[in-house]
Parts: sequence; C-alpha cells; structure tokens
Amino acid sequence: MTAPFGRRLCEVAENTASAGYRIFSLLDHEGPTPAPGQFYMLAAEHRWGEGAGRPFLPRAISVAEAAPAAKGGTRLDFLVEGVGPGTDRLCELEAGEEAWVTGPLGNSFSTPKQVNPEAAGAILVGGGIGIAPMAIWRRYLVERGIPLRVLLGFRNEEHSGGLNELFCSGGNLCPDVKLATEDGHVGHRGLVTDLLLQLLEGDDAGSAVVYSCGPPAMLEAVAALCESRSVPYQLADETPMACGFGACFGCAVPKPGGGYLRLCVDGPVLTNLPGGGADLGDHPEQLLQRRDGGAKSVTGPAGPGVSFCGIDLAHPVINASGTYDAIAARKVFGDELLADFPFSAFVSKTITPEPRAGNEPLRIWETPAGMINSIGLPNKGLEGFLAEDLPQLGELPVPLIVSVMATNHEDFSRIVAAVEAREEVAALELNVSCPNVHSGLIVGEQPAETEALLEVLRPLTEKPLIVKLTPNVAAPEAVAVAAESGGADAVSLINTLKASAVDPARREPALAAGHGGLSGPAVRPIALQQVRAVTAVTEIPVIGMGGISSGADAAEFLALGATLVAVGTESFRDPRAGSRIANELETEVYQAPARL
Repeated sequence: MTAPFGRRLCEVAENTASAGYRIFSLLDHEGPTPAPGQFYMLAAEHRWGEGAGRPFLPRAISVAEAAPAAKGGTRLDFLVEGVGPGTDRLCELEAGEEAWVTGPLGNSFSTPKQVNPEAAGAILVGGGIGIAPMAIWRRYLVERGIPLRVLLGFRNEEHSGGLNELFCSGGNLCPDVKLATEDGHVGHRGLVTDLLLQLLEGDDAGSAVVYSCGPPAMLEAVAALCESRSVPYQLADETPMACGFGACFGCAVPKPGGGYLRLCVDGPVLTNLPGGGADLGDHPEQLLQRRDGGAKSVTGPAGPGVSFCGIDLAHPVINASGTYDAIAARKVFGDELLADFPFSAFVSKTITPEPRAGNEPLRIWETPAGMINSIGLPNKGLEGFLAEDLPQLGELPVPLIVSVMATNHEDFSRIVAAVEAREEVAALELNVSCPNVHSGLIVGEQPAETEALLEVLRPLTEKPLIVKLTPNVAAPEAVAVAAESGGADAVSLINTLKASAVDPARREPALAAGHGGLSGPAVRPIALQQVRAVTAVTEIPVIGMGGISSGADAAEFLALGATLVAVGTESFRDPRAGSRIANELETEVYQAPARL
C-alpha cells in the first residue's frame, strides 16, 4: 500500500471538544484506509499562513480511528490539542471546511506474533494526546481476538481528552482499560508507567509486546522498563516534521549504534527486540515502503521544452538540492511518483567524499513565511551513493544532476571524476558552501577560491558543471563571474540565508547547532535581487531559486533572466508542488507574456 501522490482536499465532517482537546473528522474519498500507527500531514485550506506568516508548514497528526463513511470513502478521526498556530487552526476547523491532507504516511504497528513469535498478547500504554494511535490499534487487536491490556495516563482531567470517545462503549470504560492520573481525579494516582511496572512484574514479563505513544519522558520510561526485563516493544515516536515523506531530513531521531533515523519514513513506529536489538525494517502488515513496479513515462506539464546546457527538459522547473529525496518519495507514493514526476530534472542531495550522519536534532524550526533548517548534509558518502543510491536515481524519468561537495581540491577532484564516469549522470552541481581546509576560506564566498576550484575540476569532465552560489556574501555576482571564468556552465542561486531562532519556552537557541539556513517565501525578494545582479554580469545560464511557491513566483525569476527555476521548501508543504508550479508557469509566462 502506498499513499496517493501529493496532497488533497478533504472535507471536515465534525469537530467537537473533548476536555482540553478536539476530535475532528475528515472525509477522505481518495486515500486508502490507514494502518494503526500511521499519520497524516494536515493543513487548513484557508487562513493557513496569514497574519504573521505562521503556520507555514503542515502538521503531522496521528490517526485515532478510521472507518467507512456513510457516503463512501473513509472517515478519519484525529485528536488534536491546540498548542501553537498550526494546531490552533486545526482546532478551529468547522464542518464543511476543507483541509489539505497528505497520507497515510509512515509505518505501522506489528502484531505481537510478528514482533515476537512467543508473545501471548499486547500491552498498550498511552499518555495524553498519545492515546490517539492506541485507540485504532486497540480496535484492530480486539477484532482479531488478540489478548490485550490498555493502560492510559493523563496529567489531569483537562488533559484526558478523547478518553470517552475512543475508549468507552455504552457510556462505560472498556473493561480492558486501566487509568492513571497524576492529580488522582480518576484511577491510579500517579504515572501510567506505575501500572506498566505492576504488569511486567507479574506473569506478563516476556509474554507480551508493549506498544506505546505519549510524551517523550513517558516513552523513555516505558523503554527503560521493557529493556530491563527483555520485553519487546514498539514506540510510536514523534518529533517536528516539515514534509512527512522523507524530503527534508528534518525529523531526525538518534539511531541505535549511532547516526540518525528519519522518523517520517523509518518510523514513526520503532521496534526494539529482547536484548536491546533494534528492528528498523518494514513491518509485515504496513507494506508502505514497497515499490509497485517498473518506471513509467512522465505525464507532467506539457509546456514548451527548455534547453539547458545542452540538456533538453520538458519545462523549466527542477528541485533545489537537498529538498526532495526521490528514493524515499518513491517508497511512500509508489510509481505514481514516476508517472507524474514533479520536476523536469532531478538534483540529488549533496554527496560528500565520506558518509555523514548530519547534525544533531533539533534540525528544523518554523518561522513566519518559511523555516530554518540545520540538516548537516547527511549522506552515504561517495562509495555508498554510487553503489546504492545512484542506480535507483537512474530509474527516474528525467535527467539527473548530482550535487557534490568537498573541503579541498583533491577530494573535489576524486568525487567529480567518480560521478562523471557514470552514465546515469547528466550534469554535476558544485556545492561550494564549505571552507577549503587549505585556506580556511569558504569557497563560494571568495571569487578567487571559486575560480581556482573550477580550473581544477573543469578538465575532469565534459558534463555541465553548475556552481551553487551562497547568498551570504556581499557580492554574489562577483563569485558568479569567477565561476564563469573558471569554466562553469551555469550557476544556481540562492542557497539558504544564515539565520537563528530562539525557543521561547527555553529562551535558548531553537536548533541544536544554534543556527541554520532560512528558506521559504520570506527569502524570495533577496533571491530575486541576487538573480538580477548575477544575470546582468554573466552569459551562462542561471537557475533561480528561493521562496518559489507558485507559477507567478517562478515567472518573476524568469523575467529577471533565469533559465530554470528550482523549488525547495514548497515541496515540503505540497509533494507535487513542482508539477503545479510548472502548470501555473505555463499559463503565467507562455500564454500571457504581456503581464510580465
């Protein structure tokens, strides 16, 4: 099962208060029935991003229940707490309004026998808003006659929303459910993990699989109890997300043994087996990460073709490097992605000579009309890319541009020569945002450094070389001229702007690295100015990017001399943004040139 490619509008059927939470229901006439543990990316159709520019990104919300709707399709129930501009807006939705939906996404829970053949049943542990995926999972297990106990914990009555609607029958709490509340207003006075400890100290240790979702501290306590008793468990984890389908690499969580997982595609359900071993592969019942078959032809926008550095493209919209993982997207959306691929060429995530795990989380932070990211270029390194990723990227139905980066001429030469030799590659993009270890200078900020690098790399390949310029310099046009003098075939700009944010709750830097790169519509005026400056002094093609979210935005870059435009952050909000913008651009530019 794969999710429908792109986002779709779903009607709100109902939105009711439940203690301090809201339960709102959507009618989905296109998507498949979600599996327990999966989630959706949601955004209100109207009043999303107005005022101060937030919310900008969609919100990841676990599905609490899914059932056939009276008029066809599926009714999806979500439990939401208004804790910020995005969830507040979702809580405000009224029946008859519509919401943008992408999903179902992520993997699902596995039955106890699939996790551990010796397991006799299940223990479900939910806390606060995390009771939502426990509800749909409980029903699934009950329908299959699998023995279970359900333990639910709440801070107080205000934070016990969803209990009556999701875990009561005939006005009474389901007999398999036990409660714990920190204020003691109902059930055990204390933590839900107290109840779990009692079960695990009985005859259930080793004979059940524990499933849990809730606040981070609760999940850590559940994991510790299970580890200490060698009880297998699955946790439905959560972390801030921007896209939900693997494009942004923002939802990083630590991986056992080092490195990081992308929770949207490697989770949200993570499994630990007895003895602490981690099983992070596909869950048997979810089947979300399977391909549907071979490649298909492109059926995207059919506007006039574009010639770029001798490469014929169907239209002028490509992706910005690092903003779209086509391999992950194909696993999520299946070969529908290939049938209507959103870009006329695909630019890979930047490849470095050696593998990189990326930066420590937290990696992303929403801002007015944009976001800050500090991803840290996670990638498999040159050898891993050539062996594992490049064959899959070679199946895409569009030309492939590979982005590369290194910190000295020798490593740059090695990686360019290796990538150039592969027939799957149509062109290379040089990410010059790192310092040269020999000089200590950022290559892309120094014209002389940029020209010197090109003079070394130009003889190594006849394929087009594109230099990606940084906006964090006083005169990007001078760097562009130097790249052209060194033999570059094209330049692309802008990359993200240096930026920082403060978490208002902690009064500390919001991102673990302390800073990152700003992207989204907020940077578009700066991008337009820099593209204008570069096209005025160079003869080589320019790829313009920075905050493009519509055909009208793209038309502005073309009007200033760009040959192609690249879409980045907008793809996190709309997986088919590239196709949509290309279609809008065809009308905006080709059919109404007088408006420019």
